[in-house]
Amino acid sequence: MSQRSVAPDSGRVRQKLLVVDTDPGVCWSLEKGLGLSGYEVSTVNNAAHAIQRARAESFAGILLEIMPEAGLTVETLTQILDQEAPPSVVCVSIDAPPTIVIDCMRRGATDFLVKPFSLAEVRAAIAKAIGPLNSSGADTEDPAEESPELAASLLVGVSPPMQELRTVIKQVAQTDLNCLIRGQSGAGKDVIAREIHRLSKRNEKPLIKVNCSALPEQLLESELFGYEKGAFTGAVAAKPGRFSLADKGVIFLDEICEMHPNLQAKLLQVIEHKEFTKLGGRQSVKVDVQIIAASNADIEAKTKDGSFRQDLYFRLNEVCIWAPPLNNRKEDIPLLVKHFTKKYSNFTGNRPFQVTGEDLTRLTERDWNGNVRELESTIKRWLVLGKTDITPPPVAPPRTAAPAAASAPAQDREYSPEEILQALEQNQWNRRKAAESLDISYQSLRRRIEKFKLDQRR
Repeated sequence: MSQRSVAPDSGRVRQKLLVVDTDPGVCWSLEKGLGLSGYEVSTVNNAAHAIQRARAESFAGILLEIMPEAGLTVETLTQILDQEAPPSVVCVSIDAPPTIVIDCMRRGATDFLVKPFSLAEVRAAIAKAIGPLNSSGADTEDPAEESPELAASLLVGVSPPMQELRTVIKQVAQTDLNCLIRGQSGAGKDVIAREIHRLSKRNEKPLIKVNCSALPEQLLESELFGYEKGAFTGAVAAKPGRFSLADKGVIFLDEICEMHPNLQAKLLQVIEHKEFTKLGGRQSVKVDVQIIAASNADIEAKTKDGSFRQDLYFRLNEVCIWAPPLNNRKEDIPLLVKHFTKKYSNFTGNRPFQVTGEDLTRLTERDWNGNVRELESTIKRWLVLGKTDITPPPVAPPRTAAPAAASAPAQDREYSPEEILQALEQNQWNRRKAAESLDISYQSLRRRIEKFKLDQRR
């Protein structure tokens, strides 16, 4: 069987890829992103389907997640490669201890990527594994997609604030200085962090993101620094922390002002001595990381009231970058609308959708207090529900239910896609907080996000 197929609408030859990942958002992002690059992409989310598809079809390359707890193991890799003309396989994992990486490479993997990764990293690994696309395989619908610089860049906009931002990012990326990104919520601080990493000399090593507001103190400490076996009840095996995973790379600490003072002291130790101790550990772990932190809070006020250490603030603030609010760069809105419309084009199904000049006028004349994130949510809502009012109605309060017996399980309420999307937007896409605001379980919210195809992946 051929490893290439011809697109019926254009006659272009497209190399076939299979993405195996338990995260539907990752599957969706890679299917769209690699599809725009000229590949024909299929996705599955478990080992059985991966092995079945790999043996039944002829793929040029396979991107295989290694997640033993979900059944995706090195044995899955072996079974995929156990055929007469095996495909090239690039393995990926969020936890990548050297033993696993070495085992995968010995069994025949072409490369190994550590999550989270950028689309540019995946493209490079695929090209290395199966060779670059030739002119007959490239998707030529939009020439800009074929520019390596434009395809890899995460920044959208040509306004003076964005041009200045690009200049600063390029300068910062040439150093190892710790960086503090500041700005309003939704202005794109995480995008700036990823762009710094992309342009830095550390771009071949991972960028590890941690949201400091998403976990309580003890869980955040174990997530950052890892733990040894037996460090606490349930620690049946040692686990590396995010700092270990980011070694030689970059760690991005989002919402840094939400970090507990006790952890601030430990973070200061990492910055000053480039070492830390795992929970339950006795030996120091050396680490070489560049730290990028972000906050929308008034850090100076927090240092004055004692909730944020002043010495840590000075260490993190070696370079400060301000994310420009969308209201200061409205000339970028048409480009952002085009970007989001293309990114989430599958939200429309087969329904035609077009943004008119009148639409762009409406979008540019209003104020965007939620910044780029609010604009992105608006375009998603238009794609899903049609061109509704720009500002959606507030989420309806929890529906009142008749009192139930104490032993009866809570019943999940029904919400529309618009209500789910609005709850996510109001909680900065923190799913747990959004679920609480809707008075439904976290699992139910995840199911609704997948059902309505509302997943936000950047």
